[in-house]
Amino acid sequence: MKRRCGFLPAALETRERAVWAKGGAAATTCPKSLVTPQSLEWVERYYAWKLSGQGDLTGVDARTADAFCVLENEMRAEGIHAGQ
Repeated sequence: MKRRCGFLPAALETRERAVWAKGGAAATTCPKSLVTPQSLEWVERYYAWKLSGQGDLTGVDARTADAFCVLENEMRAEGIHAGQ
């Protein structure tokens, strides 16, 4: 309830306020409740792709390529390098 978790419908009826913030981003609900099976799959596939050293996006569909680009940009912004 305190972090307005999206899994608890009653929590979303509480007053909206920032419950998480980092850099220039903030969320008014617990970010963990926003993770979907599809987004988790993209993260897992991204790490597998990075570890394989392929670096080529021609073998993936457009949505996956877009997800990989978003993840890569966020990793670079955070100064985190996958596989190191």
